Amino acid sequence: MVATFEKGLLWVIETVCLVLLIALALAVTYSTTMRYFGSSPSWYDEIASVLLAWLTYFGATYALFLRQHMSFGGIVTALPKRAAVALALFSEFLVIAFFAVVAWYGNAVLAVAKWDSLLSLRWMTLDIVQSVIPITSVLMIIGTLLTMPRALKNAAEGIDSDHAEIEQAIADAEREKALGSRKDDKK
Repeated sequence: MVATFEKGLLWVIETVCLVLLIALALAVTYSTTMRYFGSSPSWYDEIASVLLAWLTYFGATYALFLRQHMSFGGIVTALPKRAAVALALFSEFLVIAFFAVVAWYGNAVLAVAKWDSLLSLRWMTLDIVQSVIPITSVLMIIGTLLTMPRALKNAAEGIDSDHAEIEQAIADAEREKALGSRKDDKK
């Protein structure tokens, strides 16, 4: 049930990232083309900045769900089991606390931002633009809570996911090399 919810939420975040990336690419392409013809749109700079910011926030959320963010796994795995789990748990709660503060204050900013708008698109108020901050902060809290059991299990087992991923990539490359050399020997 939890794994299904996590996969579904990850799919939604991935889809949002893809839509934002396509929208950004289309905006840049359109603006570049129109600039070439001497009719550059006035909204391009602001919309491109907003799309890039939103893509960055949602991309960071996606990375958090995959546990691809910066961490110090080597320090945790070097500690004894109890200390490693305690440090991992403490760091998880620090992440949750940080994003709770960001969500709280990000939401507080929305009340002020609703009275201002973009310069080129007056109908788009800054609360719409800034809403990405509390939204992705809440998603990051959810992502941390959903992936925390795996992080604590890895800490207890002394597994550094970064090193495990590198070792897996090396093993895959060696397997491909061995398959390639067998094919060459058959020729």
